[in-house]
Amino acid sequence: MTEGRSITVRSAWAQVKRYLILAYGAIGTMLDVGLMVLGGLLVGLAISILLAGFGLVDLGLVLSTGAILVSAIVLGVLGLFCLGLASEGPLGRGRRLVGFKYWEVGVGRLLAVLAVGFGALALYEVVGGLLDGLPEPMLQGAETIRAVGESGTTVMPLVGVPLSILIRWAPVKYEWIHRADVPIMFVVWAVASFAYLT
Repeated sequence: MTEGRSITVRSAWAQVKRYLILAYGAIGTMLDVGLMVLGGLLVGLAISILLAGFGLVDLGLVLSTGAILVSAIVLGVLGLFCLGLASEGPLGRGRRLVGFKYWEVGVGRLLAVLAVGFGALALYEVVGGLLDGLPEPMLQGAETIRAVGESGTTVMPLVGVPLSILIRWAPVKYEWIHRADVPIMFVVWAVASFAYLT
């Protein structure tokens, strides 16, 4: 009787361990993709503000050149920091999840992207309250966090994650197609975030 109970406990622990591995892989991949999207948006915003500071484009900003340049530098550094974090993280570790069914990877990514999206929205609430009185470009930088969070909780669960699982499942012989699941999530998330900004 004790031996049977011991086997049951071991098999339950093995199942818990299996899903912890899935959760770790899914949250890591989604966090890395989210950071890449946020970093790309912040760097793009910094470049456009920098061009406005030199008078090459008109963004309608009524700030001094110094304030525009400082804002561009701060946003650029933050964007590069996000991209650096994403590059240091094991991006694509979700592709190496061996032994999981496609639906398990899909559910893991779905829950992970919701967690990352809600985390970004919570961060926006904290940061948004601290930026009162700062130049408009800094407020636009905070809006990118909101856009990443909103697209992570709406578009990604409906389009990005299912599309990535379809790509992984695709019954084709070309291996590169199966490796496009993370890039397609990045594209969907970036386009959706940009749409939420405009």
